[in-house]
Amino acid sequence: MSAATAIRYLLANNATLIAQVPATKIMAGAIPLNTALPAISVMEISNVPRNNVGMNETNILETCRVQVTVLAKTYPTQKSILELVRKACPNQRGSIGGVEVDSILPDSAGPDMYDDAAVIYMQSRDFIVKFASSRV
Repeated sequence: MSAATAIRYLLANNATLIAQVPATKIMAGAIPLNTALPAISVMEISNVPRNNVGMNETNILETCRVQVTVLAKTYPTQKSILELVRKACPNQRGSIGGVEVDSILPDSAGPDMYDDAAVIYMQSRDFIVKFASSRV
């Protein structure tokens, strides 16, 4: 399990958000070409495990930055969906989608982007997720 799993779970189970973007279009990883928009990509962009001197703990706390990118056909749609994403991932903790989450906190929003050839408006929002994982 991963931080991206927890974030995707929150997004795909938020009734207000899935009324705008079906859960099947909220994807872990890259959005496939020719996917009808709007769609949302959820990706881990960094991961820092908490290390200790003995390095012998079976469970460790990891801190991940998870990037959620909204792709839409219009700028207003991009903005409204990104706001729904923010609201779907409030500051929280507990078991989320099978991941033992210590905390989810909002981080920065990325720049507005636009692809003229494909007519796609894009913007991302990052979340910092601390969660427990097992050393393999």
